[in-house]
Parts: sequence; C-alpha cells; structure tokens
Amino acid sequence: MAQSESKRQAVGYSGDTERLAYTYKETARLLSISLRTVYDLIEKGKLKKVYITPKAPRITRESLLALLQEREEKVRTKAHGLSEVLRRFGL
Repeated sequence: MAQSESKRQAVGYSGDTERLAYTYKETARLLSISLRTVYDLIEKGKLKKVYITPKAPRITRESLLALLQEREEKVRTKAHGLSEVLRRFGL
C-alpha cells in the first residue's frame, strides 16, 4: 500500500484538488456542468486536453484553473459595473 501511495504522489496525485489531469466526467463533476458543456469548452479552446494514452484524453489542471480564473474575473467585472450603476442612481 505504501508503494501505491508513493506512486500516486510521484504523478502529482494527492486528492482531487492536486491532480494533474481529470477525465471528462470528473471535470463535469468538479465544475458542476454537463458532459456536453465539457465537450463544448474543449471545442472552444477553453479547456485543454492531453492524451495520457492514445485512448485516454484528460483535461489539464492548469486549463481548469485558468477557466475558473477567467470566469471569476468576468463576475468581478460585472459586479463592479453593477455597483457603479447603483452608485450613480444613489441605490
């Protein structure tokens, strides 16, 4: 069992939040989106896939983090715009 654990750590696995790559289903679960949306995000270039083996595509952790950061920035920008409108109208 200890050998198995050391192999997991060697490839960057120590839980869902620190893995290097995720399956499409895991990605959908992590982002709380549908599998179809995962495929759409891949097609749009928002998520990057890599092939671990010829038949095992995975979504990179970096692309997941980049997507989340992009979405967070959009929300912040919209919230800032909304607060500016509310301020102008004295609300």
